[in-house]
Amino acid sequence: MTTVTVKVAFRTARQPRPDDVAPAPRPRPTPAPIARRLALAHFIEAQIAAGKVADYADAARRLGLTRARVTQLCDLTLLAPDIQAAVLLGFVQPRDRHLRAVGRHALWKDQRRAFASLFPNVLTDDNP
Repeated sequence: MTTVTVKVAFRTARQPRPDDVAPAPRPRPTPAPIARRLALAHFIEAQIAAGKVADYADAARRLGLTRARVTQLCDLTLLAPDIQAAVLLGFVQPRDRHLRAVGRHALWKDQRRAFASLFPNVLTDDNP
């Protein structure tokens, strides 16, 4: 009986441990669509105020939107500042129709009342 000895050189791959694995990157939160539209409305108004855009019709042509849509967007800037802040900061994510219904009121006090009926406990009572 003959004995054969074979030497084989190999490396073992170290299995990663759970603490060795880097955590998956968290996706960056994106603003709600209504917040982006409100920001766009402020941008359009700023462009008009700076004289870079003549009017809503010119803005609509440059952005590829209808004049009616630009008017709807820019009407969002007429909302009470605290309502705009609640939308921009992500406290609420209302639909366009909700904010258009709120914006139909000329007085900020009435806008706040309409907004509070849709989204209770978002606005505080310390606002006039």
